[in-house]
Amino acid sequence: MFRYLMAVGLVLFLPGLYALGLSLYDGPSAWMVDSQTFWGTPISLFVFWIGLAHAGTLLSAVFVALDIKLDRRTALIAELSTLSSLVFAAIYPLMHLGVIENFYMVAPFADARGNFANVRSPLVWDFCCIAVYALLSLLFFVTHLKARKTPSLEKYRKPMAWLLFPLVLWVHTIVSLDFATTFVPEWRGAFFPVYFIAGAIFSGLALVNLILCTEGYRVRLLERLQLICSWFMCAIWIWDFMLKGSFCTSAFVFAGLFPQLRMVSVIRENKWGRVALSLSVLLGLFLERLYLVSPEFGSSATATFGWVDLGLLMFSVGGFMLVFFGARRLLDRYAESAGSYFGEVDGSDMAKAEEAEEAEREGFRGIEKTKKGFYIQPWSSEEYRQLRFPLLLGVVVTALFTLWIFEQQSFENVELSFANVIPLWYPLFAFMAALTLFVRAYFVEKSFVLHRAEKIIGGALLLCLGACAGAFFAGGASEKPVEQFVRDMDAVSGVHAEDLNRVAMVWNARCATCHGTDGRFNEKFVREYYPVPQKLDLARLDSLGVDSLVRVVWNGRNNMNSYAGRLTLDEARGLVLYMRHLAQKVPEEETEGKK
Repeated sequence: MFRYLMAVGLVLFLPGLYALGLSLYDGPSAWMVDSQTFWGTPISLFVFWIGLAHAGTLLSAVFVALDIKLDRRTALIAELSTLSSLVFAAIYPLMHLGVIENFYMVAPFADARGNFANVRSPLVWDFCCIAVYALLSLLFFVTHLKARKTPSLEKYRKPMAWLLFPLVLWVHTIVSLDFATTFVPEWRGAFFPVYFIAGAIFSGLALVNLILCTEGYRVRLLERLQLICSWFMCAIWIWDFMLKGSFCTSAFVFAGLFPQLRMVSVIRENKWGRVALSLSVLLGLFLERLYLVSPEFGSSATATFGWVDLGLLMFSVGGFMLVFFGARRLLDRYAESAGSYFGEVDGSDMAKAEEAEEAEREGFRGIEKTKKGFYIQPWSSEEYRQLRFPLLLGVVVTALFTLWIFEQQSFENVELSFANVIPLWYPLFAFMAALTLFVRAYFVEKSFVLHRAEKIIGGALLLCLGACAGAFFAGGASEKPVEQFVRDMDAVSGVHAEDLNRVAMVWNARCATCHGTDGRFNEKFVREYYPVPQKLDLARLDSLGVDSLVRVVWNGRNNMNSYAGRLTLDEARGLVLYMRHLAQKVPEEETEGKK
Protein backbone atom coordinates (compact mmCIF):
# COMPACT_ATOMS: atom_id res chain seq x y z
CA MET A 1 0.00 0.00 0.00
CA PHE A 2 2.68 2.51 1.03
CA ARG A 3 4.72 1.75 -2.08
CA TYR A 4 1.78 2.64 -4.33
CA LEU A 5 1.05 5.80 -2.37
CA MET A 6 4.69 6.88 -2.71
CA ALA A 7 4.47 6.23 -6.45
CA VAL A 8 1.42 8.48 -6.68
CA GLY A 9 3.30 11.08 -4.67
CA LEU A 10 6.24 10.92 -7.08
CA VAL A 11 3.93 11.39 -10.07
CA LEU A 12 2.56 14.56 -8.46
CA PHE A 13 5.89 15.78 -7.12
CA LEU A 14 7.97 15.85 -10.32
CA PRO A 15 5.81 18.25 -12.40
CA GLY A 16 5.21 20.21 -9.22
CA LEU A 17 8.96 20.58 -8.80
CA TYR A 18 9.16 22.19 -12.23
CA ALA A 19 6.40 24.65 -11.25
CA LEU A 20 8.31 25.46 -8.05
CA GLY A 21 11.52 26.17 -9.97
CA LEU A 22 9.68 28.39 -12.45
CA SER A 23 8.01 30.26 -9.60
CA LEU A 24 11.33 30.90 -7.88
CA TYR A 25 12.84 32.16 -11.12
CA ASP A 26 9.98 34.40 -12.26
CA GLY A 27 8.80 35.61 -8.87
CA PRO A 28 5.24 36.74 -8.02
CA SER A 29 4.35 37.24 -11.68
CA ALA A 30 4.25 33.43 -12.11
CA TRP A 31 1.47 32.64 -9.66
CA MET A 32 -1.96 33.97 -8.81
CA VAL A 33 -1.75 37.34 -7.03
CA ASP A 34 -4.69 39.27 -5.65
CA SER A 35 -4.48 42.95 -6.62
CA GLN A 36 -6.25 43.93 -3.41
CA THR A 37 -4.11 41.98 -0.91
CA PHE A 38 -0.90 41.43 -2.96
CA TRP A 39 -0.87 37.86 -1.63
CA GLY A 40 -1.45 34.74 -3.68
CA THR A 41 -1.10 30.98 -3.97
CA PRO A 42 2.05 30.55 -1.80
CA ILE A 43 0.39 32.24 1.18
CA SER A 44 -2.76 30.16 0.64
CA LEU A 45 -0.70 26.98 0.64
CA PHE A 46 1.25 28.17 3.68
CA VAL A 47 -1.94 28.70 5.72
CA PHE A 48 -3.31 25.36 4.48
CA TRP A 49 -0.24 23.30 5.40
CA ILE A 50 0.43 25.07 8.68
CA GLY A 51 -3.15 24.20 9.61
CA LEU A 52 -2.57 20.54 8.74
CA ALA A 53 0.60 20.62 10.83
CA HIS A 54 -1.25 21.60 13.99
CA ALA A 55 -3.72 18.84 14.71
CA GLY A 56 -1.22 15.97 14.86
CA THR A 57 1.02 17.23 17.64
CA LEU A 58 -1.88 19.03 19.29
CA LEU A 59 -3.91 15.82 19.57
CA SER A 60 -1.02 13.82 20.94
CA ALA A 61 0.14 16.58 23.32
CA VAL A 62 -3.34 17.37 24.65
CA PHE A 63 -4.16 13.70 25.18
CA VAL A 64 -0.86 13.14 27.03
CA ALA A 65 -1.23 16.30 29.13
CA LEU A 66 -4.83 15.50 30.10
CA ASP A 67 -4.19 11.75 30.58
CA ILE A 68 -6.54 10.77 27.74
CA LYS A 69 -5.20 7.50 26.43
CA LEU A 70 -4.45 7.29 22.72
CA ASP A 71 -2.74 4.21 21.35
CA ARG A 72 0.91 4.63 20.42
CA ARG A 73 0.37 3.87 16.77
CA THR A 74 -2.19 6.65 16.25
CA ALA A 75 -0.20 9.15 18.29
CA LEU A 76 3.01 8.54 16.33
CA ILE A 77 1.17 8.77 13.01
CA ALA A 78 -0.36 12.07 14.07
CA GLU A 79 3.01 13.46 15.21
CA LEU A 80 4.68 12.32 11.98
CA SER A 81 1.98 14.07 9.92
CA THR A 82 2.82 17.30 11.76
CA LEU A 83 6.52 17.09 10.92
CA SER A 84 5.85 16.21 7.28
CA SER A 85 3.38 19.10 6.88
CA LEU A 86 5.78 21.59 8.45
CA VAL A 87 8.39 20.81 5.79
CA PHE A 88 6.14 22.18 3.05
CA ALA A 89 4.48 24.90 5.14
CA ALA A 90 7.91 26.51 5.61
CA ILE A 91 8.69 26.65 1.88
CA TYR A 92 5.92 28.96 0.73
CA PRO A 93 6.57 32.07 2.85
CA LEU A 94 10.18 31.98 1.62
CA MET A 95 8.93 31.76 -1.96
CA HIS A 96 6.70 34.75 -1.48
CA LEU A 97 9.54 36.79 0.00
CA GLY A 98 11.70 36.13 -3.06
CA VAL A 99 14.86 36.41 -0.92
CA ILE A 100 15.18 32.78 0.09
CA GLU A 101 18.90 32.88 0.88
CA ASN A 102 18.30 35.72 3.34
CA PHE A 103 15.58 33.93 5.30
CA TYR A 104 17.64 34.07 8.48
CA MET A 105 17.32 37.87 8.49
CA VAL A 106 13.83 37.52 9.96
CA ALA A 107 15.37 36.05 13.11
CA PRO A 108 15.22 38.79 15.77
CA PHE A 109 18.92 39.33 16.44
CA ALA A 110 21.57 41.53 14.87
CA ASP A 111 24.06 40.23 12.32
CA ALA A 112 27.44 41.37 11.01
CA ARG A 113 25.79 43.55 8.35
CA GLY A 114 24.03 45.61 11.00
CA ASN A 115 20.56 44.30 10.09
CA PHE A 116 18.02 43.76 12.81
CA ALA A 117 14.66 42.14 12.10
CA ASN A 118 11.60 44.30 12.51
CA VAL A 119 9.95 42.69 15.54
CA ARG A 120 6.83 44.71 14.77
CA SER A 121 6.31 42.52 11.72
CA PRO A 122 4.09 39.40 11.97
CA LEU A 123 6.54 37.64 9.66
CA VAL A 124 9.16 37.74 12.42
CA TRP A 125 6.57 36.37 14.84
CA ASP A 126 5.77 33.60 12.34
CA PHE A 127 9.42 32.69 11.91
CA CYS A 128 10.06 32.35 15.64
CA CYS A 129 6.81 30.57 16.47
CA ILE A 130 6.97 28.04 13.63
CA ALA A 131 10.70 27.34 14.12
CA VAL A 132 10.19 26.62 17.83
CA TYR A 133 7.05 24.60 17.12
CA ALA A 134 8.92 22.47 14.57
CA LEU A 135 11.84 21.87 16.96
CA LEU A 136 9.63 20.94 19.91
CA SER A 137 7.45 18.71 17.73
CA LEU A 138 10.56 16.88 16.54
CA LEU A 139 11.83 16.40 20.11
CA PHE A 140 8.37 15.24 21.21
CA PHE A 141 8.23 12.72 18.37
CA VAL A 142 11.76 11.38 18.93
CA THR A 143 11.15 11.10 22.67
CA HIS A 144 7.94 9.16 22.00
CA LEU A 145 9.69 6.92 19.48
CA LYS A 146 12.64 6.09 21.75
CA ALA A 147 10.63 5.79 24.95
CA ARG A 148 9.73 2.18 24.20
CA LYS A 149 13.35 1.05 24.38
CA THR A 150 14.26 3.63 27.04
CA PRO A 151 11.36 3.77 29.54
CA SER A 152 13.09 6.51 31.54
CA LEU A 153 12.23 8.93 28.72
CA GLU A 154 8.53 8.55 29.44
CA LYS A 155 8.75 11.07 32.27
CA TYR A 156 9.74 13.77 29.75
CA ARG A 157 6.71 13.30 27.52
CA LYS A 158 4.18 15.02 29.76
CA PRO A 159 6.40 18.08 30.46
CA MET A 160 6.98 18.38 26.71
CA ALA A 161 3.23 18.04 26.13
CA TRP A 162 2.50 20.89 28.54
CA LEU A 163 4.96 23.09 26.63
CA LEU A 164 3.48 22.13 23.25
CA PHE A 165 -0.18 22.44 24.21
CA PRO A 166 -0.21 26.28 24.50
CA LEU A 167 2.42 26.64 21.78
CA VAL A 168 0.08 25.10 19.20
CA LEU A 169 -2.63 27.60 20.09
CA TRP A 170 -0.09 30.42 20.21
CA VAL A 171 1.33 29.71 16.74
CA HIS A 172 -1.97 29.79 14.89
CA THR A 173 -3.09 32.86 16.82
CA ILE A 174 0.06 34.60 15.59
CA VAL A 175 -0.57 33.42 12.01
CA SER A 176 -4.05 34.93 12.22
CA LEU A 177 -2.49 38.28 13.14
CA ASP A 178 -0.78 38.30 9.72
CA PHE A 179 -4.25 38.99 8.37
CA ALA A 180 -5.61 41.11 11.20
CA THR A 181 -2.77 43.68 10.96
CA THR A 182 -3.38 44.44 7.27
CA PHE A 183 -5.69 46.96 5.65
CA VAL A 184 -8.06 44.46 4.02
CA PRO A 185 -11.62 44.89 5.40
CA GLU A 186 -12.46 41.19 4.96
CA TRP A 187 -9.62 40.25 7.33
CA ARG A 188 -10.58 42.39 10.29
CA GLY A 189 -12.17 40.83 13.32
CA ALA A 190 -11.28 39.77 16.84
CA PHE A 191 -12.66 36.28 16.13
CA PHE A 192 -9.84 35.50 13.68
CA PRO A 193 -7.57 33.63 16.16
CA VAL A 194 -10.44 31.33 17.22
CA TYR A 195 -11.40 30.91 13.56
CA PHE A 196 -7.86 29.94 12.56
CA ILE A 197 -7.36 27.54 15.46
CA ALA A 198 -10.68 25.79 14.76
CA GLY A 199 -9.89 25.54 11.04
CA ALA A 200 -6.43 24.16 11.74
CA ILE A 201 -7.74 21.46 14.09
CA PHE A 202 -10.52 20.60 11.62
CA SER A 203 -8.15 20.18 8.67
CA GLY A 204 -5.58 18.30 10.74
CA LEU A 205 -8.19 15.86 12.01
CA ALA A 206 -9.28 15.21 8.42
CA LEU A 207 -5.66 14.46 7.46
CA VAL A 208 -5.09 12.13 10.42
CA ASN A 209 -8.34 10.25 9.77
CA LEU A 210 -7.43 9.94 6.10
CA ILE A 211 -4.01 8.51 6.97
CA LEU A 212 -5.60 6.05 9.42
CA CYS A 213 -7.67 4.72 6.51
CA THR A 214 -4.41 3.83 4.72
CA GLU A 215 -3.33 2.01 7.89
CA GLY A 216 -6.45 -0.16 7.75
CA TYR A 217 -8.12 0.89 10.99
CA ARG A 218 -10.06 3.79 12.49
CA VAL A 219 -10.32 5.76 15.73
CA ARG A 220 -13.95 6.64 16.33
CA LEU A 221 -13.09 9.37 18.85
CA LEU A 222 -11.16 11.31 16.19
CA GLU A 223 -14.01 10.88 13.72
CA ARG A 224 -16.47 12.34 16.24
CA LEU A 225 -14.13 15.25 16.91
CA GLN A 226 -13.96 15.92 13.18
CA LEU A 227 -17.74 16.02 12.96
CA ILE A 228 -17.99 18.40 15.93
CA CYS A 229 -15.40 20.70 14.33
CA SER A 230 -17.52 20.84 11.17
CA TRP A 231 -20.43 22.20 13.23
CA PHE A 232 -18.19 24.80 14.80
CA MET A 233 -16.79 25.92 11.43
CA CYS A 234 -20.29 26.16 9.91
CA ALA A 235 -21.36 28.43 12.76
CA ILE A 236 -18.32 30.68 12.17
CA TRP A 237 -18.90 30.85 8.41
CA ILE A 238 -22.57 31.73 8.83
CA TRP A 239 -21.76 34.36 11.46
CA ASP A 240 -19.05 35.88 9.26
CA PHE A 241 -21.49 36.06 6.37
CA MET A 242 -24.05 37.83 8.55
CA LEU A 243 -21.42 40.37 9.61
CA LYS A 244 -19.58 41.02 6.35
CA GLY A 245 -21.67 39.53 3.56
CA SER A 246 -18.72 37.41 2.35
CA PHE A 247 -19.13 33.68 1.95
CA CYS A 248 -17.09 30.86 0.37
CA THR A 249 -19.85 28.60 -0.90
CA SER A 250 -17.52 25.78 -2.00
CA ALA A 251 -15.89 25.59 1.44
CA PHE A 252 -19.29 25.50 3.15
CA VAL A 253 -20.47 22.69 0.86
CA PHE A 254 -17.35 20.49 0.87
CA ALA A 255 -16.18 21.09 4.46
CA GLY A 256 -19.50 21.99 6.10
CA LEU A 257 -22.38 20.09 4.54
CA PHE A 258 -20.76 16.92 3.14
CA PRO A 259 -19.15 15.92 6.50
CA GLN A 260 -22.66 15.63 7.97
CA LEU A 261 -23.02 12.44 5.91
CA ARG A 262 -20.85 10.82 8.59
CA MET A 263 -24.06 10.49 10.61
CA VAL A 264 -25.32 8.04 7.96
CA SER A 265 -24.21 4.59 9.12
CA VAL A 266 -23.82 3.15 5.60
CA ILE A 267 -21.26 5.86 4.73
CA ARG A 268 -19.66 5.98 8.18
CA GLU A 269 -18.98 2.25 8.30
CA ASN A 270 -17.58 2.09 4.76
CA LYS A 271 -13.83 2.69 4.39
CA TRP A 272 -14.15 4.52 1.08
CA GLY A 273 -16.97 6.61 2.50
CA ARG A 274 -14.66 7.78 5.29
CA VAL A 275 -11.91 8.49 2.76
CA ALA A 276 -14.29 10.56 0.63
CA LEU A 277 -15.48 12.60 3.62
CA SER A 278 -11.93 13.40 4.77
CA LEU A 279 -10.89 14.36 1.23
CA SER A 280 -13.98 16.55 0.96
CA VAL A 281 -12.97 18.43 4.12
CA LEU A 282 -9.41 18.95 2.87
CA LEU A 283 -10.65 20.19 -0.51
CA GLY A 284 -13.15 22.56 1.08
CA LEU A 285 -10.63 24.04 3.49
CA PHE A 286 -8.06 24.51 0.71
CA LEU A 287 -10.64 26.42 -1.33
CA GLU A 288 -11.49 28.41 1.79
CA ARG A 289 -7.78 29.34 2.17
CA LEU A 290 -7.69 30.51 -1.44
CA TYR A 291 -10.81 32.60 -0.90
CA LEU A 292 -9.48 33.99 2.38
CA VAL A 293 -6.04 35.00 1.08
CA SER A 294 -7.35 36.22 -2.29
CA PRO A 295 -10.80 37.82 -1.93
CA GLU A 296 -10.80 38.36 -5.71
CA PHE A 297 -10.27 34.62 -6.34
CA GLY A 298 -12.10 33.64 -9.53
CA SER A 299 -13.49 37.13 -10.16
CA SER A 300 -10.53 38.91 -11.79
CA ALA A 301 -7.84 38.14 -14.36
CA THR A 302 -4.98 38.39 -11.83
CA ALA A 303 -6.72 36.10 -9.32
CA THR A 304 -7.22 33.11 -11.62
CA PHE A 305 -5.87 29.71 -10.57
CA GLY A 306 -3.45 28.75 -13.37
CA TRP A 307 -1.24 25.79 -14.18
CA VAL A 308 1.66 27.12 -12.10
CA ASP A 309 -0.64 27.38 -9.09
CA LEU A 310 -1.84 23.83 -9.74
CA GLY A 311 1.81 22.75 -9.99
CA LEU A 312 2.61 24.30 -6.59
CA LEU A 313 -0.30 22.38 -5.08
CA MET A 314 0.89 19.14 -6.73
CA PHE A 315 4.41 19.79 -5.41
CA SER A 316 3.24 20.03 -1.81
CA VAL A 317 0.75 17.13 -1.96
CA GLY A 318 3.17 14.82 -3.77
CA GLY A 319 6.07 15.87 -1.56
CA PHE A 320 4.04 15.24 1.58
CA MET A 321 3.15 11.74 0.39
CA LEU A 322 6.81 10.97 -0.35
CA VAL A 323 8.08 12.33 2.98
CA PHE A 324 5.34 10.90 5.19
CA PHE A 325 5.01 7.41 3.72
CA GLY A 326 8.78 7.16 3.22
CA ALA A 327 9.34 7.94 6.91
CA ARG A 328 6.47 5.63 7.80
CA ARG A 329 8.12 2.68 6.05
CA LEU A 330 11.52 3.53 7.51
CA LEU A 331 10.21 3.66 11.06
CA ASP A 332 8.35 0.39 10.58
CA ARG A 333 11.56 -1.38 9.57
CA TYR A 334 13.55 0.44 12.24
CA ALA A 335 11.30 -0.96 14.97
CA GLU A 336 10.95 -4.52 13.63
CA SER A 337 13.25 -6.16 16.14
CA ALA A 338 11.43 -4.73 19.18
CA GLY A 339 7.89 -5.14 17.93
CA SER A 340 6.64 -2.59 15.48
CA TYR A 341 5.61 0.78 16.83
CA PHE A 342 2.98 0.75 14.13
CA GLY A 343 1.76 -2.74 14.94
CA GLU A 344 -1.05 -2.08 17.42
CA VAL A 345 -4.35 -2.07 15.55
CA ASP A 346 -6.47 -1.98 18.70
CA GLY A 347 -5.10 0.57 21.13
CA SER A 348 -7.14 -0.45 24.18
CA ASP A 349 -4.61 -2.96 25.53
CA MET A 350 -1.76 -0.53 24.95
CA ALA A 351 -3.65 2.26 26.71
CA LYS A 352 -4.33 0.05 29.75
CA ALA A 353 -0.71 -1.07 29.91
CA GLU A 354 0.55 2.50 29.70
CA GLU A 355 -1.88 3.55 32.46
CA ALA A 356 -0.66 0.77 34.75
CA GLU A 357 2.98 1.66 34.08
CA GLU A 358 2.31 5.31 34.84
CA ALA A 359 0.55 4.50 38.12
CA GLU A 360 3.47 2.27 39.14
CA ARG A 361 5.99 4.93 38.14
CA GLU A 362 4.19 7.60 40.18
CA GLY A 363 4.05 5.28 43.15
CA PHE A 364 1.05 7.29 44.36
CA ARG A 365 3.47 10.09 45.34
CA GLY A 366 1.60 13.31 45.98
CA ILE A 367 -1.78 11.57 45.50
CA GLU A 368 -4.71 12.26 47.79
CA LYS A 369 -7.63 9.85 48.14
CA THR A 370 -11.04 11.47 47.64
CA LYS A 371 -14.57 10.19 47.38
CA LYS A 372 -14.38 10.19 43.61
CA GLY A 373 -10.95 8.61 43.32
CA PHE A 374 -7.38 9.88 43.27
CA TYR A 375 -6.26 13.48 42.92
CA ILE A 376 -2.68 14.48 42.11
CA GLN A 377 -1.59 17.80 43.55
CA PRO A 378 -0.21 19.90 40.64
CA TRP A 379 2.88 20.98 42.58
CA SER A 380 3.58 17.35 43.51
CA SER A 381 3.18 15.87 40.05
CA GLU A 382 6.10 14.46 38.11
CA GLU A 383 5.81 16.93 35.24
CA TYR A 384 5.85 19.90 37.65
CA ARG A 385 9.06 18.70 39.28
CA GLN A 386 10.60 18.23 35.84
CA LEU A 387 9.56 21.69 34.64
CA ARG A 388 10.35 23.87 37.66
CA PHE A 389 13.92 24.82 36.72
CA PRO A 390 13.35 24.90 32.90
CA LEU A 391 10.40 27.27 33.36
CA LEU A 392 12.40 29.56 35.62
CA LEU A 393 15.26 29.65 33.12
CA GLY A 394 12.81 30.37 30.30
CA VAL A 395 11.37 33.36 32.19
CA VAL A 396 14.83 34.81 32.86
CA VAL A 397 16.03 34.43 29.25
CA THR A 398 12.80 35.91 27.87
CA ALA A 399 13.10 38.94 30.18
CA LEU A 400 16.73 39.53 29.18
CA PHE A 401 15.84 39.22 25.50
CA THR A 402 13.08 41.82 25.88
CA LEU A 403 15.46 44.28 27.55
CA TRP A 404 18.04 43.69 24.81
CA ILE A 405 15.51 44.42 22.07
CA PHE A 406 14.59 47.78 23.54
CA GLU A 407 18.27 48.76 23.61
CA GLN A 408 18.66 48.33 19.83
CA GLN A 409 19.33 51.63 18.05
CA SER A 410 17.31 50.57 15.01
CA PHE A 411 14.11 51.09 17.01
CA GLU A 412 14.88 54.55 18.36
CA ASN A 413 12.82 56.28 15.68
CA VAL A 414 9.79 53.99 15.72
CA GLU A 415 7.04 53.29 18.22
CA LEU A 416 8.17 49.92 19.53
CA SER A 417 5.99 48.68 22.37
CA PHE A 418 5.61 45.56 24.48
CA ALA A 419 2.66 44.60 22.29
CA ASN A 420 5.13 44.12 19.42
CA VAL A 421 7.39 41.87 21.51
CA ILE A 422 4.78 39.80 23.36
CA PRO A 423 4.27 37.39 20.37
CA LEU A 424 7.92 36.36 20.78
CA TRP A 425 7.71 35.68 24.50
CA TYR A 426 6.18 32.22 24.66
CA PRO A 427 8.18 30.71 21.74
CA LEU A 428 11.44 31.82 23.38
CA PHE A 429 10.19 30.68 26.78
CA ALA A 430 9.17 27.25 25.45
CA PHE A 431 12.40 26.87 23.48
CA MET A 432 14.59 27.47 26.55
CA ALA A 433 12.48 25.15 28.70
CA ALA A 434 12.59 22.33 26.12
CA LEU A 435 16.33 22.82 25.56
CA THR A 436 16.93 22.55 29.31
CA LEU A 437 14.90 19.34 29.45
CA PHE A 438 16.92 17.88 26.58
CA VAL A 439 20.25 18.82 28.17
CA ARG A 440 19.15 17.23 31.43
CA ALA A 441 17.99 14.03 29.70
CA TYR A 442 21.08 13.65 27.50
CA PHE A 443 23.98 14.99 29.54
CA VAL A 444 22.88 14.69 33.18
CA GLU A 445 20.55 11.71 33.51
CA LYS A 446 21.85 9.90 30.38
CA SER A 447 18.27 8.91 29.49
CA PHE A 448 18.40 10.14 25.92
CA VAL A 449 20.71 7.63 24.22
CA LEU A 450 21.60 8.20 20.57
CA HIS A 451 22.73 5.39 18.30
CA ARG A 452 25.70 5.73 16.00
CA ALA A 453 23.65 6.60 12.91
CA GLU A 454 21.67 9.18 14.90
CA LYS A 455 24.89 10.76 16.17
CA ILE A 456 26.22 11.00 12.61
CA ILE A 457 23.00 12.66 11.39
CA GLY A 458 22.98 15.01 14.38
CA GLY A 459 26.64 15.90 13.85
CA ALA A 460 26.02 16.62 10.16
CA LEU A 461 23.11 18.90 11.05
CA LEU A 462 25.24 20.76 13.59
CA LEU A 463 27.97 21.24 10.99
CA CYS A 464 25.42 22.66 8.53
CA LEU A 465 24.06 25.00 11.18
CA GLY A 466 27.59 26.07 12.06
CA ALA A 467 28.37 26.79 8.41
CA CYS A 468 25.18 28.84 8.06
CA ALA A 469 25.95 30.75 11.25
CA GLY A 470 29.49 31.44 10.06
CA ALA A 471 28.27 32.77 6.72
CA PHE A 472 25.63 34.81 8.50
CA PHE A 473 27.98 36.54 10.91
CA ALA A 474 30.74 36.91 8.33
CA GLY A 475 28.80 39.59 6.48
CA GLY A 476 30.27 40.50 3.12
CA ALA A 477 28.99 42.13 -0.04
CA SER A 478 26.91 40.55 -2.77
CA GLU A 479 28.00 42.84 -5.58
CA LYS A 480 30.17 42.00 -8.55
CA PRO A 481 33.66 43.50 -8.80
CA VAL A 482 33.60 47.17 -9.72
CA GLU A 483 35.69 46.69 -12.84
CA GLN A 484 33.25 44.14 -14.30
CA PHE A 485 30.29 46.39 -13.53
CA VAL A 486 31.95 49.39 -15.22
CA ARG A 487 32.59 47.34 -18.37
CA ASP A 488 28.95 46.21 -18.39
CA MET A 489 27.70 49.79 -17.94
CA ASP A 490 29.89 51.06 -20.77
CA ALA A 491 28.10 48.66 -23.09
CA VAL A 492 24.70 50.23 -22.39
CA SER A 493 25.69 53.80 -21.60
CA GLY A 494 23.99 55.09 -24.72
CA VAL A 495 20.78 53.13 -24.35
CA HIS A 496 17.66 55.21 -23.78
CA ALA A 497 14.73 54.22 -21.57
CA GLU A 498 12.53 51.50 -22.97
CA ASP A 499 8.91 51.99 -23.80
CA LEU A 500 7.11 53.23 -20.68
CA ASN A 501 4.39 50.55 -20.80
CA ARG A 502 6.90 47.72 -21.04
CA VAL A 503 9.00 49.09 -18.18
CA ALA A 504 5.82 49.54 -16.11
CA MET A 505 4.97 45.86 -16.67
CA VAL A 506 8.45 44.83 -15.46
CA TRP A 507 8.09 47.12 -12.44
CA ASN A 508 4.68 45.71 -11.52
CA ALA A 509 5.89 42.12 -11.89
CA ARG A 510 9.23 42.48 -10.10
CA CYS A 511 9.15 45.49 -7.81
CA ALA A 512 5.60 46.54 -6.94
CA THR A 513 5.10 43.88 -4.26
CA CYS A 514 7.37 45.86 -1.92
CA HIS A 515 7.72 49.31 -3.50
CA GLY A 516 4.10 49.67 -4.64
CA THR A 517 2.82 50.36 -8.13
CA ASP A 518 3.10 54.10 -7.49
CA GLY A 519 6.50 53.93 -5.77
CA ARG A 520 5.13 55.03 -2.40
CA PHE A 521 5.75 51.69 -0.69
CA ASN A 522 3.11 48.98 -0.61
CA GLU A 523 1.51 49.39 2.81
CA LYS A 524 -0.74 46.39 2.20
CA PHE A 525 2.30 44.15 2.12
CA VAL A 526 3.84 43.36 5.51
CA ARG A 527 7.41 44.66 5.48
CA GLU A 528 9.78 42.09 6.90
CA TYR A 529 13.09 43.71 7.68
CA TYR A 530 13.29 47.46 8.22
CA PRO A 531 11.22 49.35 10.79
CA VAL A 532 11.05 52.41 8.47
CA PRO A 533 11.01 51.33 4.78
CA GLN A 534 12.40 53.82 2.30
CA LYS A 535 10.11 55.36 -0.29
CA LEU A 536 11.03 56.72 -3.69
CA ASP A 537 12.15 60.31 -3.29
CA LEU A 538 13.45 62.43 -6.18
CA ALA A 539 16.18 64.13 -4.12
CA ARG A 540 17.41 60.77 -2.83
CA LEU A 541 17.43 59.24 -6.33
CA ASP A 542 19.42 62.20 -7.67
CA SER A 543 21.96 61.88 -4.86
CA LEU A 544 22.53 58.20 -5.65
CA GLY A 545 22.76 58.58 -9.42
CA VAL A 546 21.59 56.35 -12.25
CA ASP A 547 24.69 54.14 -12.37
CA SER A 548 24.55 53.42 -8.64
CA LEU A 549 20.87 52.51 -8.79
CA VAL A 550 21.38 50.27 -11.81
CA ARG A 551 24.11 48.54 -9.82
CA VAL A 552 21.59 47.88 -7.01
CA VAL A 553 18.99 46.46 -9.42
CA TRP A 554 21.56 44.34 -11.22
CA ASN A 555 23.55 43.03 -8.23
CA GLY A 556 21.10 43.34 -5.35
CA ARG A 557 21.82 44.71 -1.90
CA ASN A 558 20.94 43.68 1.65
CA ASN A 559 17.46 42.16 1.39
CA MET A 560 16.96 42.69 -2.34
CA ASN A 561 17.83 39.81 -4.64
CA SER A 562 20.20 40.19 -7.55
CA TYR A 563 18.39 40.38 -10.89
CA ALA A 564 21.50 39.58 -12.91
CA GLY A 565 20.53 36.91 -15.44
CA ARG A 566 16.84 37.65 -15.01
CA LEU A 567 16.90 41.25 -16.26
CA THR A 568 19.15 42.78 -18.88
CA LEU A 569 21.13 45.90 -18.09
CA ASP A 570 18.85 47.75 -20.52
CA GLU A 571 15.84 46.70 -18.45
CA ALA A 572 17.61 47.61 -15.21
CA ARG A 573 18.40 51.06 -16.57
CA GLY A 574 14.80 51.41 -17.73
CA LEU A 575 13.56 50.56 -14.22
CA VAL A 576 15.79 53.26 -12.72
CA LEU A 577 14.42 55.86 -15.12
CA TYR A 578 10.91 54.62 -14.34
CA MET A 579 11.66 55.11 -10.64
CA ARG A 580 12.46 58.76 -11.39
CA HIS A 581 9.22 59.00 -13.36
CA LEU A 582 7.25 57.77 -10.32
CA ALA A 583 9.16 60.03 -7.93
CA GLN A 584 8.41 63.07 -10.10
CA LYS A 585 4.68 62.29 -10.04
CA VAL A 586 4.47 62.44 -6.25
CA PRO A 587 4.97 66.25 -5.85
CA GLU A 588 2.63 66.91 -8.79
CA GLU A 589 -0.17 64.80 -7.26
CA GLU A 590 0.36 66.35 -3.82
CA THR A 591 0.15 69.83 -5.37
CA GLU A 592 -3.05 68.95 -7.20
CA GLY A 593 -4.48 67.54 -3.98
CA LYS A 594 -3.81 70.79 -2.13
CA LYS A 595 -5.54 72.76 -4.89
